[in-house]
Amino acid sequence: MGHAVMTHAPTQPSEIHPHHLSAPIADQVNELLNQADDYADRRELTASALLHAQAIRLIGIRPPASGELTRCTCQACYCSCIFDAATARTYLDGTIEFVQCTRCADEHRLTGDE
Repeated sequence: MGHAVMTHAPTQPSEIHPHHLSAPIADQVNELLNQADDYADRRELTASALLHAQAIRLIGIRPPASGELTRCTCQACYCSCIFDAATARTYLDGTIEFVQCTRCADEHRLTGDE
């Protein structure tokens, strides 16, 4: 009877903190995500999706099912995590919408009423 050899493929993270990236890569990712947001605001969703895909490849994270990334803008800790937009929690502080990653929402959920 033979033995099966199983190799373990490295798993890609589903999120990343920009401080784990080199400064030039972090700057490129920010630029790509800013451009993607601009295209999405103009309802040019194909262009936005292509920019998200470029950012995903650049930072080497597992592509989210939604295909869209967002950045944590939590005002309690400023973690700036880049993660799957479908899992984002949002809150309004006045008229400004902020985004929390799941970790921030679990650890210190904000509602804007603080």
